[in-house]
Amino acid sequence: MEGSNLKKGKGKADRALSDFSVSYGGNSDRGEKKHNQDAFAALLPSNQAECRHKGMVACIADGVSCSENSQVASQISVTHFIEDYLATPKTLTVRESAGIVLNRLNQWLFHHGQQDNLKHNTMVASFSALIVKSNTAYIFHAGDCRIYLFRNNELSVLTRDHRQYTLNEQHYLIRGLGMDAHLEVDYQSIDIQPGDMLLLTTDGIHETLSQTALKDILLGQYDIRKESMLAANKGHDAGLECLAKQITDAAKQTGGDDNGTCLLVSIHSLPPLLLGESIEFLSTRSIPPVLEVGQKIDGYLIKRVIYSGSRSHLYLVKDLEDNKEYVLKTPSENFEDDPSYLQAFIREGWIGEHMSHAGIMRVFESRESTPFLYHVCEHIKGVTLRQWLYDNPKPDIADVRMIAAEVIVAIRALQRGGIYHGDIKPDNIMIRPDMTVVLIDFGSAHVKGYQELNDPVTHLLPAGDLNYLAPECLISPEPNMSSELFSLGVTLYETLTGELPYKRVRSQRMGRTVAKMDYIPISRFRSDVPEWIDVALKKACHPLPEGRFNALSEFITALHKPVTTDVTSMPLIERDPVLFWQCISGVLLALLLVQWLW
Repeated sequence: MEGSNLKKGKGKADRALSDFSVSYGGNSDRGEKKHNQDAFAALLPSNQAECRHKGMVACIADGVSCSENSQVASQISVTHFIEDYLATPKTLTVRESAGIVLNRLNQWLFHHGQQDNLKHNTMVASFSALIVKSNTAYIFHAGDCRIYLFRNNELSVLTRDHRQYTLNEQHYLIRGLGMDAHLEVDYQSIDIQPGDMLLLTTDGIHETLSQTALKDILLGQYDIRKESMLAANKGHDAGLECLAKQITDAAKQTGGDDNGTCLLVSIHSLPPLLLGESIEFLSTRSIPPVLEVGQKIDGYLIKRVIYSGSRSHLYLVKDLEDNKEYVLKTPSENFEDDPSYLQAFIREGWIGEHMSHAGIMRVFESRESTPFLYHVCEHIKGVTLRQWLYDNPKPDIADVRMIAAEVIVAIRALQRGGIYHGDIKPDNIMIRPDMTVVLIDFGSAHVKGYQELNDPVTHLLPAGDLNYLAPECLISPEPNMSSELFSLGVTLYETLTGELPYKRVRSQRMGRTVAKMDYIPISRFRSDVPEWIDVALKKACHPLPEGRFNALSEFITALHKPVTTDVTSMPLIERDPVLFWQCISGVLLALLLVQWLW
């Protein structure tokens, strides 16, 4: 189990400095032809949010030479693809967005091509698109344009030509935009690295210059590529444009008479992995066996077994590199064939790595070359809120207010990162000796927009403990701020009383209906808690979202002073449901007696 002495990966603070930096440059030459039927376009959005959600887009097109409309088809393809792709909803994945745009483009080109009196004048273009988002390159291809990857001085082609060859070595296009009412597109996604270069070419380039010749040009122009890398330009790069012109010139000088177009995309630096990318990458790692005191794994010495259960194992470890103590969390081997569990485990680590806040458990990157799946977590000195309420069965109201304020600060920090915890309860809240709070366990968390890679797992059951989960999450499993408030309200109620505000759900497979959720007044368990605090907690964990506070700030204010509405002026059904129904029953009984006497 002893691993090699590898350095730990950079932490969030260091990696945040590595901004998304991509540049591009292209050139097109009509060669000996009268018209240039090629087209290319590239764009790196200047808006930071748009760049993060959509990435950098580059595309190239080559109109079929037999059509008088080919130049129009290629120009429309590249310009409209970029414009329409950027206009798609941010909630869609790259594949979904590009698929919608390509189908619309294909239908438009096919329809207008069919309107021409001369059937050979169809609007058809060979088309390839490259979208670089986070650490992934997404490739869409139909026709005989090509996309290459130049990495570590080696050139490889990523696409295949959609051509049919005849007996006399002639060929014709069998796929392309506008060729048919139904469009079939090759799609793939690949991991990219800083230093990579991607080349998009039309057949006027790669039919004249061999792959070896292209590689030699790139190797021979090392100074231009190095200068571009050092400049770490974003967007258009004059150096890459110069290099692209050298490639088109070389094709022309070699004897090529066709239109020739080359578009280069250079990767300078990349942001941390998206959650979907992290899940795909880490899913290949193995679950380590159960460890014992004295054993080592990847340079971590096991000092103590904190917890060993059916779902996970926790160890207090010492890093032999920096001599600091951490908590090592490993998944249980019982779940090695459970993709839903493993994705939740990886999600927990990803959130801990990407959030930097005192109220959120920090997770450090594991060794880069480790074959094992585990989390290296900060060692939080303290106890869970569950243990704390065991030790403090009737805590002071001021302490509970302090805990509530601390948890709300952590919830807001997660919210700013587009994350909802989804499982707030006493077991997932750590209390330090100074009464500061740390949220732990993000296995049930929901991360907005992380589904960039299609998740094959269908969750049949809602995440989180049903005793703390808002009822609406049984219908729509995605948590929100209102459902987080519900869970917090239940947690604080239990902190004050040691009991739950609603009848306990015994089975994780059995939910509960709103109609059967009768709130139990705090006075049943503690007579020293002011009634207005009970009112605040009841509102926080109201079964219906519209019955809760509109904001966390309203809730924390209500815990410090009575709400403006006098408790005694509240409807009887809210103040005392039992008395309300007793009164209703009495009225009905009286009516029956009157009717019987009459």
